[in-house]
Amino acid sequence: MAEDSFKTISTKTTHNTLIKPGELVDVVELTPLQLTDRRTYNLMLGAAWDKIDEDVEHVIRKRDLRPSGSRDIAVPGRLDSTIGRLMGARVRVKIERDGEPYTLTMPLLEMVAEPVRADGNVYYRFPRELRKLISDSSIFARLQKDVMFALSSKYALALYEMLQKRGNLRYKTQETFTVEELRELLGVRPDKLQPYKNFKSRALKTAVDEVNGLASYGITFRENKVGKTVETITLGWWQKSEDELKLAYNELQSSKVGRRVRIKEKQQ
Repeated sequence: MAEDSFKTISTKTTHNTLIKPGELVDVVELTPLQLTDRRTYNLMLGAAWDKIDEDVEHVIRKRDLRPSGSRDIAVPGRLDSTIGRLMGARVRVKIERDGEPYTLTMPLLEMVAEPVRADGNVYYRFPRELRKLISDSSIFARLQKDVMFALSSKYALALYEMLQKRGNLRYKTQETFTVEELRELLGVRPDKLQPYKNFKSRALKTAVDEVNGLASYGITFRENKVGKTVETITLGWWQKSEDELKLAYNELQSSKVGRRVRIKEKQQ
């Protein structure tokens, strides 16, 4: 567990990794985001990290908002749509205020200035409430960029972030959530993937399988029932062995074509 004096902003990013404060991992999307939106926002956090708690304008090159070698974000209108969704996005996070638990609703961005041309600099600023949240943070997730770009769904990325936040906790290897809590944390819209069996097969199970195949921690889930109804779900995690890490690394270096089948076969 982190000591009281530790602050997330003292942690350094690297060429291959990003830091995401834990408070921004366990969020509830009040405005639905897509996989590309979540990736883009993580990259914006990373580019701003050295001055993340300051009231300043940050900058990132448009071409840096896409994975190496990809032209996907350069498709006409693609970045416009992503920035538009991020500018309109609001999330709900858990905080403590006056010694009591609260929920805070806030926007993800205060402003964005995007170049009209295909490349150039994107300028942006974070709102005061978010900067305060990051400044006070004492727990974080270290995200590997190659894993972030390899994951194929927003559910898998959300689960990966949750795992990276919890994986290095010294005395904790599992956590239990209500089904509704887990749906919210994975970013499943209230009107999607109902009933539970659809959520399990199309969001939870596929996300667990993909994260297991690519991340440095392993993860499982257990259903806890009252009668025949699944009331809560317990996530459990562990640091992978050297052999498991090699399998994940090799999969990251392999083509995305056939990845889902390969991962499923390795986990059988």
